Amino acid sequence: MCGISGFIDKHKTLHDLKLMQQQLNHRGPDAGGVFFENNIGLAHNRLSIIDLSTNANQPFYFEDLVLIFNGEVYNYVEIKEALVKLGYHFATNSDTEVLIKGFHAWGVKIVDRIIGMFAFAVVNKTTRELYLFRDRMGVKPLFYQADGDRITFASELKAFLRNGSGGQVDVGGLGEYLKYGYTVSNHNTFFSDIKKVPPGHYIRFAQGALEITKYWDACDYILDPITNLSEEQLTDRLEELMTDAFKYRMVSDVPVGIFFSGGVDSTALVAILSKQFQLNTFTIGFDDPRFDETGYAREIAKYFKTNHTERILRLDEAKQRLYEFYKIYDEPFYDSSGIPTSLVTQIARENNMKVVLSSEGGDELFAGYPSYMRFFNIGSRTLFYPKPLRKIAGNIGEMLDGDFTGRRWGNKWAKFSQVIKSNDWMEFYLRCISTVTEATAKRNIEGYIPSLETDIPRHVIDSVAHPVDLFMLWDIKHLIPNDYLVKTDRATMHHGVEGREPFLDHRLIEFALRVPLQYKVKDGNPKYLLKKVLQRYIPEKYFNRPKMGFSVPLFSWFKKDMDRLFDEKLARATFNQAWPQIDHQWIEKQLRIYRHSKSVDKEMNLVMMWKFLGLMLWHEEYMGG
Repeated sequence: MCGISGFIDKHKTLHDLKLMQQQLNHRGPDAGGVFFENNIGLAHNRLSIIDLSTNANQPFYFEDLVLIFNGEVYNYVEIKEALVKLGYHFATNSDTEVLIKGFHAWGVKIVDRIIGMFAFAVVNKTTRELYLFRDRMGVKPLFYQADGDRITFASELKAFLRNGSGGQVDVGGLGEYLKYGYTVSNHNTFFSDIKKVPPGHYIRFAQGALEITKYWDACDYILDPITNLSEEQLTDRLEELMTDAFKYRMVSDVPVGIFFSGGVDSTALVAILSKQFQLNTFTIGFDDPRFDETGYAREIAKYFKTNHTERILRLDEAKQRLYEFYKIYDEPFYDSSGIPTSLVTQIARENNMKVVLSSEGGDELFAGYPSYMRFFNIGSRTLFYPKPLRKIAGNIGEMLDGDFTGRRWGNKWAKFSQVIKSNDWMEFYLRCISTVTEATAKRNIEGYIPSLETDIPRHVIDSVAHPVDLFMLWDIKHLIPNDYLVKTDRATMHHGVEGREPFLDHRLIEFALRVPLQYKVKDGNPKYLLKKVLQRYIPEKYFNRPKMGFSVPLFSWFKKDMDRLFDEKLARATFNQAWPQIDHQWIEKQLRIYRHSKSVDKEMNLVMMWKFLGLMLWHEEYMGG
């Protein structure tokens, strides 16, 4: 795992390149290298995982090609064997050399052969062509800024923001953050002039022309359900795919650890790998029993005889990590589980782990969230009524959305008024998961234009067999790459640790997308097929329990003494100076709702308060607030 950055820009110097590289030192503290020639700059920060020798340092050169790479090609041995048959010779045992020679042999088609996670850049020195690739699910980040005949790219936004590039907030990105807690777009960022290389895409930049090409899309699989396999055959196939995907993630020349909650996903990971490996597991808990899973994790770790380490995150340490939150995350980001993710990564690093496995994706692939069926049941009752009637009811509800309803129901009244006006299941789901209605955003954010934030084509939306399949597809396309993977990547790399995602092997995703919903949720039991596999490894009593999720006790933290930050950071003068495009009356209303809910010991709108606070903390860190 590494950090990459670079540019083609006649106005930039070697000094500019090294400044970008310096901002990514945390991603690769083991080595650093640069290439600078004819206004082309490439910089690499290396975290040594495979082939620890200096021969594998980057940039890597072959004929006219120069490559820098962030990620892992897990099947590099198999690809190498194919290249040897074509006459290529190798001087290292690194996947980087396999990647550059694979690109030389097959061009952009190399990505079709890769099982792995990656963001890499290849430059042809002779033709001055630059290629930027990002893996299918977007496990590894990659951003770029293009203007005419110039392009700059980097693994993190810090490389732009800390060096005077970008920083112009995009009102659409601001709206997405306030609605969902992160920038859900796969193309745009929080900034108007910085873009993402979308998951499953690559970019070709030559002579000022930029082309974006898609090479993989989850939507291609969901409309092709598996109908010729029995339940037992599906279980066998799933176990086979999980075993292969999980074993590949153990490929490493350094110690590997596992983030372990004791839930179904991480238990499946430990169960399958424990057959062949002595495992190191790490668990974070809380001093609030409603959020603490350490007891479950400890019991299962004992069952599989792992080397287990656990730690309780208490209020004082949580407060300290809150203040450091935006040293890790370089755009506004609401996911507070980034706090314990950072801590568990630090603990793994202190125990000599340079690689950790996480379990992101299991819920989205196998319908693990109770909200999926809950939303479906609500929608089935709500969308049944004629659209004109629902629109009238929704408009009346929006007119009644005032301080009285806010104090009584928080933001739920406005949300319900918006939800019932939905035109289809996709719109319904997005309005259910948003904490801010489109009407509220338009009313309180200057210049905001409501939009349907999805890369799912209309024919797919209209053709998906069941609404829950559509909910999961949106989460796979947006929630995973832009929330969960951002959280894990930034938290792990902040501590110089490589995070790997076994459930996000593209072969496993393609299979799960084709599994009919009846095998994901059966008789009200979520993750049915995944649990069928797990039952082959451990008695059901160890994992058959209500889902808790990896969340933190924010309300109990804030109500003790941390909500003083609301008064300090969200004061009118302070907030207006930082965010003049947001109507401060909206902030004041949310403060009143929060104070009332706290007085009656209810948690009504803490998510909104956390988002507003996040805007200020981020602004202070990156905009000189």
